[in-house]
Amino acid sequence: MVLLLMSARADCTGSRFPYGTGVAAPIAFVTDFGAVDTYAAALAAACWRVDPSLHALTGMHGVPPGDVLAGAYHAKALARALPAGSVLCAVVDPGVGTARDAIAVAAGDILAVGPDNGLLSYVWSEAPPQTRRCVSLPVPRDAAATFHGRDVFAPCAARLAAGARLDDAGLARGDPLLHADAFARRDNGVVTGVVCVVDGFGNAVTTVRDVDVHADEVIAAEWAGGGTALVVRTYAEIPIGALALLLGSAGHWEIAAQQRAAADLGGPPPGAALRMQVRLR
Repeated sequence: MVLLLMSARADCTGSRFPYGTGVAAPIAFVTDFGAVDTYAAALAAACWRVDPSLHALTGMHGVPPGDVLAGAYHAKALARALPAGSVLCAVVDPGVGTARDAIAVAAGDILAVGPDNGLLSYVWSEAPPQTRRCVSLPVPRDAAATFHGRDVFAPCAARLAAGARLDDAGLARGDPLLHADAFARRDNGVVTGVVCVVDGFGNAVTTVRDVDVHADEVIAAEWAGGGTALVVRTYAEIPIGALALLLGSAGHWEIAAQQRAAADLGGPPPGAALRMQVRLR
C-alpha cells in the first residue's frame, strides 16, 4: 500500500496554487512497495504524467506488506511533519480492485487520498470535526485491478496538488471506515491496545495515544510474556538492558530499550495486545 501526501489550503476546498502563483503543492509517498520493484517509482511517474512540474517526495516505502494499521500510523506520523495545506494520498491496499471504495478526504489542514479500508483512521479521527469532508473517487474503466495506486490514487493526488478542488475529485459521501484495532479502550485505570508498529529502531509503538491517557499518569504495561513498570521521558533515560514506556513524537505510547530492539529484551511484537495501567489524577 502507498501513502501519498500533498498540500492544500486549511479549508481543504483546494486552491489553484496553494504555494504561490504557478507553484503546485509537493507530493510525498508512504508505501508498502519496498525498494526492489518499480511500483513505488510508478506512482511518481503517474503524477508527472498529470503535471511534469510537480515535486514528488519519497516519504517511505517500508510499511509491512498489506499492514493497514501500520500504514495508518505512518500516515499520521508523516502528516504531522508536513506544512499546513498538505494532501495525503494513502494506498496500503490489500483489497485493491475489490468493492472497497476509493476516497479523498479533507481532514484538518490536509487533503488525503486512498482506499477506504481504515488507512486514514488517525488522519480523519484526530482532525477537528468541522474540517472533515469525504468524497468517493471514480475508478477509470481502464484502471488495472491490481494497481489503483498508479491508476487511481496518484493521478487524483496530482490533480489536487496542481490545484483541483476536493469537490471536483468525487461525490460527497459519509465518514470513511475506521480500523477496528486503531483505537485503544479505557476502563477507569486500565487502557487496552495493541502494538501497531515496530519501528526501525525496534521500538514497539502502540495504539494507546496521549489523548487516551489525558492528564493521568501511566505507571506500567503488560503483554503476553512480559511487562514493565519503568516510565521515562527520553530514550537516554532507559537503563541498558531494561524496557521502558515513553510517549513517542506522534503521540503514541511505546515500549522501548536503549540501543537495541525492545523485542531482544522480551518486548511485544507487532499486533500484540497489551494492558496499560494509569493512575488517575
